Amino acid sequence: MSTITSIATRRDHTWVQRAACAGTDTPDRFYPLPDQAEETRAAKALCGNCPVSDECLTEALETNDRYGIRGGLVESERIVLHRLSTVGRWEEDRVVAALNGRAVHLSRQEKHSVCVVAAILDLDLRIWAPVLGIGRKRALTRVREARAQLDAQPVLLRREQRIAAAFSPEATAVAA
Repeated sequence: MSTITSIATRRDHTWVQRAACAGTDTPDRFYPLPDQAEETRAAKALCGNCPVSDECLTEALETNDRYGIRGGLVESERIVLHRLSTVGRWEEDRVVAALNGRAVHLSRQEKHSVCVVAAILDLDLRIWAPVLGIGRKRALTRVREARAQLDAQPVLLRREQRIAAAFSPEATAVAA
């Protein structure tokens, strides 16, 4: 099997050093319990004045961070935002990043494209399946379905074929 040569770079995390919460003596304040409304309000207020709250929120959404207050939002608020932000979205860079094993928050269309390109290039599922949050058995099923779709309706999958053609697959050693 092979993997795609990465054109998507890993995210820059230098913003963390500029965060309002960086170096705080009580980092637990950003992990209040559900019944701690006052503590939650105080942590959100600190995030509201943070110069990098957008970067923090983006990181939380892309890594599916389910704990604490990130970017001024608690998990239940981030879940709603995550769902709204992925409806109908399709970005090639996100698909390529997922194929390279980078955790990104993908729309349903982008997840389908990952499976199709993985089927076209016979990519190692140990790299891309964890990004989709699926196991080996489900990944193999998705690849079989994608191959059947390619055989039946190749014209409908032009963007996936373009992604696959744009990159030369390179064999790489994958840690077992």
